[in-house]
Parts: sequence; structure tokens; C-alpha cells
Amino acid sequence: MNWRWKGTAWVFGDDVPNDEGLMPLAMTRRQEYDPAVLASHCFEQLDPAFARRVKPHDFVVAGRRFGHGNPHIQGFLGLKGAGVGLLVESMGRGPLRACINAGVPVLQAPGLRALCRAGDELEVDFEVGVIRNLRTDGTLQAEPMHSVMREIIAAGGGLAHMMQRLGERTRQRGPCA
Repeated sequence: MNWRWKGTAWVFGDDVPNDEGLMPLAMTRRQEYDPAVLASHCFEQLDPAFARRVKPHDFVVAGRRFGHGNPHIQGFLGLKGAGVGLLVESMGRGPLRACINAGVPVLQAPGLRALCRAGDELEVDFEVGVIRNLRTDGTLQAEPMHSVMREIIAAGGGLAHMMQRLGERTRQRGPCA
């Protein structure tokens, strides 16, 4: 997987909740898990045009406490369906786990929102944690994604990673082990 992306910044503020911020709660209640379906509902309440205008390898840039509240996976599956990366100043452990399990690359970088504004072109290396604003040539060093997180995302998310690992073990042990 290529961990170096170039795309447009979609900037949101602090305290964007998971339910009714990132994704309408109705999608969780419907038990919708299709990333393509969920992508069309991302940020519906905050930016109704987001789903129509966002492109793969763009970046959701947000402040502190992104995705707080119930750690439902639908919002993060929607981000996966949109093909975007996530750059935040901070997020809790529950939303971070949901993000990784959905298969969305993410970096946490305090001071991130001072680096860019909506519409800026960014170049991000998720492997080494470098975020560069191509408009201003400003850079920010984030904590790089851990190799296990990259492994899960490269596999397509938590479930795909688990199935891949089970397949590897089956091949190593043989069919009757």
C-alpha cells in the first residue's frame, strides 16, 4: 500500500461527534455497514456538500476530540468508502480503534489546524508521520502510524486482517491441524 498521499484538506473544528457529526445516527440504527452507502452520508449535518465533492486521497482535518461519543463504526466505514485519510489534533481510544478497524489511515498531530485551511493541498506520509501543506510549504511532524495499524489498514480493516491472519495460520499448519 502506498502510504504517501496528496489531496485536498476538508477542515472541521473541535469536538466533532461520531453520531450526528461524522455520521447520522440513523445509519447505525439501520445497521448499515456498506462503506459505499455510508460514504454518501459522511458529515451530512455539518457539510451537506462533502459527500458529493470529496475525492479519494483527500483528507478530513479536524481538531481535538474527533469522533467522541459512542464508538460506532459506521462513520469510519463511511470515511473508508470515500477513500479519505484522517488527520486530527486528537481523538479518544475508542474512535481511534474504530478508525483503524474500518481501515482508515489516521494521524494525530497537535497544532494541525494551524497548518492548513479548507481547500489547501496537502501531502501526507502516514508511514513517517509528515504532513506538508503544499500552499504554504509548512510541515508538521506527527507520531507515525504504528506498523500494526498500517498492517490492519493495508489488509482492508480489522475483519479483513483477522481473516488474512487466520488464512496464514491455516496454510502454515495444514488443513487437518
